Order: sequence, then C-alpha cells, then structure tokens
Amino acid sequence: MKRSLLLITLLISGVIYAQNAADLPKLWKFKGIGSLTLNQANFTNWSAGGENSLSGTALLKLYADYTKENFSINNNANFKYGILSNDLYDKPIKNEDLIELNSQFNYKISKQWSVSGLINLTTQFTNGYNYPDDSTIISKFFAPAYLTVAPGMLYKPAEYFSILMTPITLRNIFVLDQELADLGAFGVDKADTLTDGSIDKGTGKKTKLKLGAFVEFYFKDEIRTDMTFESKMNFFYNYLDDKNIYNGKLKLDFQWQTFINYSINNWLAANFFVHFAYMPGDVFIERTGVDGKKFSVKPNDKMQIKQTFGIGLSYNF
Repeated sequence: MKRSLLLITLLISGVIYAQNAADLPKLWKFKGIGSLTLNQANFTNWSAGGENSLSGTALLKLYADYTKENFSINNNANFKYGILSNDLYDKPIKNEDLIELNSQFNYKISKQWSVSGLINLTTQFTNGYNYPDDSTIISKFFAPAYLTVAPGMLYKPAEYFSILMTPITLRNIFVLDQELADLGAFGVDKADTLTDGSIDKGTGKKTKLKLGAFVEFYFKDEIRTDMTFESKMNFFYNYLDDKNIYNGKLKLDFQWQTFINYSINNWLAANFFVHFAYMPGDVFIERTGVDGKKFSVKPNDKMQIKQTFGIGLSYNF
C-alpha cells in the first residue's frame, strides 16, 4: 500500500512538473543585445594635432522576465569592457569596465501598483590603475562592489515606465582588497593610525553599510522598430551618520544611466551611453606610485560624467 501511494505521488509530481516545464517558455521572455565597437584614429603631419589611437568596446545586455498571474520577476545583466591604445601610454589601458546585475520581484495588488523588491550588484572585471602608472592599483574586482537591497512599492502606469519607492533600503559597499581597505578607499573605514604615523595594516574595514531611502525611475521602450531607448535614474539618501560627508553636503547618492541602441541592419548598430554619478561619501586616498611620488585618488564628491558613442557589430536576440 505504501509503495502504491509513493508511486502515485511520484506520478502526480511528474505530471505537475511536466506541466510546469511546458509552461516555462510561455512564462519567461528572454532578450539580449551584444555589440563590439571599434574606433581608430591616425594623424600624420596634422597641423591641428592629435594622438594616434585604437579602441574597442564589448557590450552585452541580457534580459530575463518571468510573469505568472500577479507575480513577476525582471532580471537584467549589463557587462561592458573596453580597451584603448594610443601614443600616450606604453601599454593598452582599459576605458570601460562594468558588471551590473539586477533582479526585481513584483506582486501586483492593483492595476498600477505592486509590492516590489530590488536587488542590485555592481562591480568591475579587472584592476584599475592611476594611468600612466600601470603598477599602482586603485580598484579591483569587488573593490569596490555595491550591493543594494530595496524592498518597497512599484508604481507602473505604463508597460515602459515605472517608479520604485522604498523607505528602508540596505546598501553595502565592499572593498575586499585589504590594502585598499586600509586606505579607506570608496568610503570604508580606514586602518588605525599607529603612534609613528604609519597605518596598522589589516585593520581597515572591508565593508560599509548604509541604510536609507531609495527611489528609482526606469524607462525602456522601442521608440522605433530599429531603436531602443533605456534610461534609469535613482537616488539614495543615507539615514546613518557618515563621517566622510563634510562641509554640510547632502548625504545623497545619485546615478543616471541612459542607453540608446540604433540597429542599422541585422549586424550593424550605433549605440550611445551616458552615465552621471554623484557619490559624496567617497574620500581621497593617498597612494605612492612606482616613481616614489605620492598622489591622491580623487573622491566622488563632484558630479561624474561618462559618455561613449560607437558604431560596430551588433546582434539582438
């Protein structure tokens, strides 16, 4: 009898699993954009001046969305890496480096409102240097990394636009390289100072926790059949005291990213990307270069702007 019940249970479970597996293609939607952009400039006796250069940027954007009745999950991943070679540097240097992972969980409670939660992780692939010094590291993989966990409410009046509002948001900064952590890089608490003025190596904190309010505006739509526009703007206000915020500056982090992709044909596209960032909690850190001279790595207490434009191979899937 027990064996029969076990067999029936397994059969029922198998049927349910088979039905769910059959529904998966209907419940999930996958999209992606991959591109490789190359730029080259050469000058010979050019009276206005200029530097010979060659650069390449690889971009991969992935989307995976799940919807079943009132519950949905929106996942997207952004990977970007670029290399630049010109007459100013002996070796190629990187000019783009991004890893960004996002997952948003939504449960609809009305036509336009959902209970929601966002998880975001941002870091980089490879070491960053104080060019032209390519020996002194100022950033690494997971140094820094930013993890944001934001539960709240989602207002979505249209399929292409939404606003996420969360009164209590956790944001953790990771600096997993101890040498950078000892210097207080990216706002973590630096190592203790000894009586002789040197630092007590190994005592710098590798993480820093922030707690605050968060709001994010997100827009993504196909303006035309051959053009995609995506823009994301978010604000984070830290409730906790931050000794790195000086001169009465507002404890407000700001990020605004906009991406436009124009498909010229199935394999050729032009894309434009601009990123504004303001993060006043980051501080100066002082490093000693290979030449023995000290230099300061600038903090993010001013508005940062990065903009790229390129035409190259592209594939939408």
